This record gives sequence, C-alpha cells and structure tokens, in this order.
Amino acid sequence: MPFALLLVSWIYILIPVAETIVGRHDVSDTQYLALGEQYGVTVGSFSGGCGTLVRPTWVVTAAHVADADWFEDWMEIGGNRYSIKTIAIHPGFRMDRGIRHDIALIELDEPVIGVEPAGLYTGNDEVGKDIWFAGTGWAGTGDHGMADGHINRDRQMRAAQNRVSGIRDEYIEFVFDSPDLGEALPFEGISGPGDSGGPALLFDGGSPLLMGVSSHQLGQGADGITGTYGVREYYTRVSAYADWILETLGESR
Repeated sequence: MPFALLLVSWIYILIPVAETIVGRHDVSDTQYLALGEQYGVTVGSFSGGCGTLVRPTWVVTAAHVADADWFEDWMEIGGNRYSIKTIAIHPGFRMDRGIRHDIALIELDEPVIGVEPAGLYTGNDEVGKDIWFAGTGWAGTGDHGMADGHINRDRQMRAAQNRVSGIRDEYIEFVFDSPDLGEALPFEGISGPGDSGGPALLFDGGSPLLMGVSSHQLGQGADGITGTYGVREYYTRVSAYADWILETLGESR
C-alpha cells in the first residue's frame, strides 16, 4: 500500500493511504473524468499505483510502488495490458526515517502501441508552474478527503491541476488550496490513494513533460484527514534524477 508521511517532532512516521485524484468539492466529478481522458493518455496503472510512459517500452514510477510486496508483473496503458520485463529502483531509495530517492523505472516486454510517450522535464525553474496530475486511484473531494463514506473506488482515469509551490530536497511541493480561500485553480486537486507513482505533467504547447512522480503527503489536511484541503504533497523531482533515468535508459543528455 502506498504511504504518506507525517512529521512529528522531526521524526517521520509512515501512515498508509489508499492511493484517484482528489478534487474540489464544488467541481463536478464528470469534469475531472473528462480531464483524465485529455491529460492522462501517457499514464498507466499497476496493481496499487500508476506510472508514466517516457519511452515506448519504459515507464517512470515511484520506487515505493515498484518495490512493494503486492506489486505484480503487468501494467495497463492505452487500454492494453503489458508484461513487465525488468525493474530498476534508484539505488538510494529508502523508507526509514523518511522516504528518499522515491523513483524507479519499469521496462515493458514490448512497445506500447498508440500512445506517444511523455518527455522528461530537466529545467530547474519548476516553482510557480501549473501542472496536471492524472491517475486511476481512489477519488474524493477536498472537503471530506479520504474519510469513510466519501471515497470513490471506480479506478477510472481522472486529472486535476495544481501549482508548484516549492522545492524540498529532491521533491517538488504542492498545496491543496481550498476554493474558499480564493487561491485554488479551476480544477485544483492532489493525488489520492492508488495514484502513487503517477505524474505531475507540464503541458507547454506540445507533448507532455514529466516534471514529478507522486510520492507522499506530509501529514494530513487541516482537519486531520488525509486528502483534505491544506495538505502538502510531494512529488519526486524528475529534473534531479534526469541523469540516472537517462543512464538507465542507455541514453545521454
């Protein structure tokens, strides 16, 4: 099961979250579903997580997804299922006293058909840019988050947007803003349980660029429930791992 991180007295405690997109309570779910069809083309799902196609046979995901005991040997993308050939987990990945280097590469046994892979974002100017999340995890809304009775487990592709608010070590950071505060984007959202390993995608007039990989949330929302307004979410910063990704792919800058 994917994990969120709670910081207590400077010690990280892992708290499990069910990993689709958690969106605004005042925006129809049908709109997030339509956005999923538009922005989730390069996104595929594993058992319990997601990943992004970056080459015809290669997918970027989170290390804590690829390394999980429940991880299976297939991925579904573009309506087709592909067997997994190899898994490359970043050598520095760890989950003791905080999750670090949470990124992995998955090689498929055959090229994905009919899906154009995303590119890799390698710039260092992520802060302030608007990105799109996409995934097939459990869905919810920011007013209730992942509270019992308010979770949608249909595992359909949804997408939401957010703005990079900062950089923390090897992560980019997002805040789930409430529309009541006047700072939320039109389709504001964050990842939900089952979206771990999914992307933060930048669309800049062409093919999508993978900027981040869904890793964890720091603590919970203002009311103590995972996935509610005010939560801070961290995505592994792809630009910080571009050299490792390309080396694993057998490429160079």
